[in-house]
Amino acid sequence: MLLLKIKQNTHYLFILFIPLFLSIVSCSTSAVDEEPCVGDECNKSGGDGDGDGDGGDSDFYIGVPSTTSNKVYMHYLSWFGEGSTGNHWKDGTANEPLIGYYSSKSWATHLYHILLSSAVGVDGAIINVRTSYDEEAFGLFIESLKRVQAVYPEFDYSVAISYDDQDMTVSLAKAKMTDLKNNVITSTTKYLHRDGSPVIFIWDYEGYLSSQDYRDVANEVFAEKSPILLKNELDLDAVPNQFVMNSIYPWVQGFEEDGSNWGEVYLDWFYNTAVDFKINSKMQFVTGAVWAGFDDRNASWGQNRWIDRKEGALYNDVWSKVNTGGKDIDWVILETWNDFNEGTELEPITGNGGYKYMDLTATNIATFKSTDSNIDAEKYMFGAPVQIYKAAKLIENGNRNYNTFYPKLELAIEKFLQKKGEESFNLAEEIIDNK
Repeated sequence: MLLLKIKQNTHYLFILFIPLFLSIVSCSTSAVDEEPCVGDECNKSGGDGDGDGDGGDSDFYIGVPSTTSNKVYMHYLSWFGEGSTGNHWKDGTANEPLIGYYSSKSWATHLYHILLSSAVGVDGAIINVRTSYDEEAFGLFIESLKRVQAVYPEFDYSVAISYDDQDMTVSLAKAKMTDLKNNVITSTTKYLHRDGSPVIFIWDYEGYLSSQDYRDVANEVFAEKSPILLKNELDLDAVPNQFVMNSIYPWVQGFEEDGSNWGEVYLDWFYNTAVDFKINSKMQFVTGAVWAGFDDRNASWGQNRWIDRKEGALYNDVWSKVNTGGKDIDWVILETWNDFNEGTELEPITGNGGYKYMDLTATNIATFKSTDSNIDAEKYMFGAPVQIYKAAKLIENGNRNYNTFYPKLELAIEKFLQKKGEESFNLAEEIIDNK
């Protein structure tokens, strides 16, 4: 999207305990054509990926419901078409996705993104919607989420809409929110709510609808329960206790010729102001945001802007603004999961260090939530979603019989959610190998 504002042959032993004697069976797994893990950081560590090691087959660890108020959501772009000449890919990218130039309408793509993001601690996807293509992909993402729910009904992962303000009018906003209320929210149990109210994000552009315009439309359409509204632009004229916007979140800032400006001064100002707004009842809760870099130099609409990632150091610096200083931040937005056009993607890429930002994301989210990472040394939790994507894509494209192989794919998903990464990896590989 346009940015207009100051805004990553294993050998193992199975020990079988049999009455009266101990049998040891040695076996090995075959390598795949393309290793899903790249770099030393993604070496397979052995074991079954079971984390705690003592969970039964019915125990789940990924997407388990939590009562913590600290949540992390990813800003997600749903505008991509299959292949390098597909929708938005053809407009130029800073990097190439590890799984190739995918379609945002593919359920295989959605499974990959949902599983991988949930493993690193993400609580849901905030899906950017502007065009009819985006709207269709948004609906398909919701349907794909149901595939995971079919395996684990309590899977805790939310979706919400982010309206792109560009070209928005009051009448169009009313039509879109009416559709959201009547057709989208009613189609899923996983639409994001806070305190019983649906949550709507607004991505602000200069010169279109105001915060008050959106609040008026939302209150009219959702007369029974007014939505929680969030916007990526502080309203310095906010009046105490009115809560036109319930919260505000920062957006990627910076841009110097040498890539050194990553928005540190902006973030310090934003958080100081946001905390003051909450204290003075100008917003109800504080929402933070993190980014790893920016680069629109290859985008067709680019303005030669970039922020140097510094091999991941910048990402940690931005996270430190969230995890230090007692800011009482409830939510954090990852900016972004997959905006490859403007180079803010956290999603794994081709080349060395493709999973680097998954490792960093898992570590920082664990700090933010005061919990343990699901990844640790078990790098199959990165590789398994890639294999699941490959297997699912074969099924989706008709290259593997659905009735024969989809039950095995569901089992691979189940093992993944149980943190049995290696078992999940191998089950998906069996589908790929037509076994």
